[in-house]
Amino acid sequence: MSIFIRIWFFFGLIILLGLWFMSYTFNQQVKPNVRQVVEDTLAENANIIAMLVAEDVYENKVSTPQFDEKIQKALKRKLNANIWQHNKDQINQQIYITDEKGIVIYDSQGIATGQDYSQWNDVYLTLRGKYGVRSTRSYDVKGNDLGSSNSIMFIAAPIYYQVNQHNKLIGVVSIGKPNISVQPYIQRAENQLIRQAAWITLISLFLASLVAYWLKHSIDRVRKYAQALAPVNQTPHFRSAQELNLVAQAVENMREKLEDRAYVEHYVNTLTHELKSPLTAIQASAELLKEDLPLDDQQQFATHIHEQSHRLRSLIDHMLLLTRLEKSKHQIEIQNFNLSELIQQVLDQYASQIQTKKIQCLLDIEPDCMMNADRFWIQQVIINLIDNALDFSANSAKLLIQLHRSHHLQNDQNIELTIFNEGEWIPNYALSQVFDTYFSLPRPISQQRSSGIGLSIVKQVIEQHYGKIQIENIQENSISIIQPHQQGVKVNIQLP
Repeated sequence: MSIFIRIWFFFGLIILLGLWFMSYTFNQQVKPNVRQVVEDTLAENANIIAMLVAEDVYENKVSTPQFDEKIQKALKRKLNANIWQHNKDQINQQIYITDEKGIVIYDSQGIATGQDYSQWNDVYLTLRGKYGVRSTRSYDVKGNDLGSSNSIMFIAAPIYYQVNQHNKLIGVVSIGKPNISVQPYIQRAENQLIRQAAWITLISLFLASLVAYWLKHSIDRVRKYAQALAPVNQTPHFRSAQELNLVAQAVENMREKLEDRAYVEHYVNTLTHELKSPLTAIQASAELLKEDLPLDDQQQFATHIHEQSHRLRSLIDHMLLLTRLEKSKHQIEIQNFNLSELIQQVLDQYASQIQTKKIQCLLDIEPDCMMNADRFWIQQVIINLIDNALDFSANSAKLLIQLHRSHHLQNDQNIELTIFNEGEWIPNYALSQVFDTYFSLPRPISQQRSSGIGLSIVKQVIEQHYGKIQIENIQENSISIIQPHQQGVKVNIQLP
């Protein structure tokens, strides 16, 4: 099937789904909103009528023929109102009044007088000082339910009368309005929506045809241009679009040839830039050593050369690791190993550095924590994280490593590794960049920067293992086993 027809078809499908969603939203939102407006109006009317009939209720005049005649005359008043193209000619409301015990003392329909309405929601809540409202379904003469659209909404208001300078609750007035009376307005809105939706559908399908034709024509131009640059070779196949297959055939060969070249150029440029700084420092120190210097100065420059050489080696090692990682994406070697033992082995490698800086190393490691992963790359993750934690820890600072298994839904387990080092917080601007390649912060003591590759490797390895990693500034009081309360940086890793 041509991509032209597919685009046109799916565009039309999206439009139809959008129209269905609009119709669903209308039924779920517009109708209730209309009834909410009606409820608002009835609540105002109920309170106005409650004020007007208060004296009649207090003087027991509501049961007189004169009161009924006055109410019936008001309810049967003829209207000549054209409201939003709907001709309204009568009032569609009914009224009943109860005393302070909920007994109906007046009903405009003349059928409920004397009945106990104290348990009906509108009367029950109003007598207790709350907002009273209820909806009651309507039934025909045979007792059949006429549906929710024929239900009647009743809104009640308390009737107060001032006795001895105090407002006394003497009854409740409730106004009812059939929901069917607002149906013409809802129906008119529905009809108007359908007409507009039909026009929108026709115009949208026409525009979709133009866009699909333009896209097909553009793809043909790209295909011809690509074929002029490179011969066709093996390419991925798209079942859904013939035109995309032609484009892919023409572009694939160029992509393979240019990808390796761009990859090499990128890392050569990056490596050249990163090597300049330590090489310049080594060269300067070596030239100074040629001169006749005191022994202390000679040792200082020799130490400087040793440090920069170590930095060069670390940079090259990290670049090789990063290159190996990016070249072997989705080709990790899964094996079963003991993560608890691996962490201890890495810590043994850093024993001298931990002892030199007098780091207080606190371990909360679950024994024999087995996992299925690429052992080499998980080891690189732990090395980089501990190396970073030690670099940013002051002398005699605390280092906490926690390892636990956590149970999730069904029988799935996650391995959670947390490394916390006491020290300065990461600046807010840097929190979102710490995993970026070549981004590095100066170490607190030496003020030197690393290659900025370590945490990038960590993030890529965790993602290849379908895990999550998060780094944040925290107070130590959020970690119960560390006292006293100090600030630091926590890295949290979750691996399936």
